[in-house]
Amino acid sequence: MCAAAEAGRATLSAQSFEVTSALAAGDLVALEAIWTGTLAVQLGSLPAGHTLRAHIAAFLEFRDGKIIAQRNYDCYERLTPA
Repeated sequence: MCAAAEAGRATLSAQSFEVTSALAAGDLVALEAIWTGTLAVQLGSLPAGHTLRAHIAAFLEFRDGKIIAQRNYDCYERLTPA
């Protein structure tokens, strides 16, 4: 997991998350977000500077104020060169 995170840092020059909705019930939280990343390097047919976007659903479970479980479901937009 650490190696994948390090590779991601080398691949992206910037990234951001925009939480578009959130719902809480007891110790459970559901988030909907849009992730945007900018390529630092060419990735296949995608040039450096290309913007990637994903729609994310994340489900968090808390205990004693700390996250104890997280499940993410990512849906990436079509990868097409600009």
